[in-house]
Amino acid sequence: MVNPAKKKGTSLETWTVRYLAWALQDTRIDRMPLHGNADQGDLIGVRFCGEPVCVECKDTKQPNYRKHWRELLVEMANMDTPYGVLVQHRKGVGVKSLRGMASQMAILSVDVLERFLAVFSELSEENALFAVRLRRESKPVPNNPTLVWMPLERFALLLNCGLPLGLSE
Repeated sequence: MVNPAKKKGTSLETWTVRYLAWALQDTRIDRMPLHGNADQGDLIGVRFCGEPVCVECKDTKQPNYRKHWRELLVEMANMDTPYGVLVQHRKGVGVKSLRGMASQMAILSVDVLERFLAVFSELSEENALFAVRLRRESKPVPNNPTLVWMPLERFALLLNCGLPLGLSE
C-alpha cells in the first residue's frame, strides 16, 4: 500500500521537474536520488548563472516553513551552493499541470533572494529593473519575517535570466 503523503510529495517533485524543464527548456532537470544524511534537495540539474540551485519540494497539510527552510539550508550546504528554493504546494492550487505549477510557492529567505537578485541585476540594465519588480512583488511568508515567496513562474524567469519561458514561437 502506497503512503498517501509520500505519493503527494512525489507528485509535486515530478510536476516541479516537468514545469522547470519546460520553462527553462533544460532536459537535464530531474528528480534527485536520496543521499541519506547528505541529501542535496529533491531535484538535480537546476542552475542559475552556471551554479547549482538546491530545490526542496513540500506538499504538506500544514506548511512548516521554518522547519522546511532549515532542511533546505542543510541540503544547500551538502550541495555546496549559495542558491536554494523551497517549492511549497499552495492549498487549493492543482499541481498536475504547467499552469498549476506556475502558481506554486517558490520560497526564499530574504538573504538568498538578494543573492539571486544581485547576480541577476549585474547581467543587464533590463534585468536590474526586473529585479526591482521581483523584490517588490515577493510576498512575506505567514508568521516568518525572514522568508518571502513568489509564484514559481516568477522564480523560473529569474533562473532564465528574464528570458521568456517554454518554447519560443
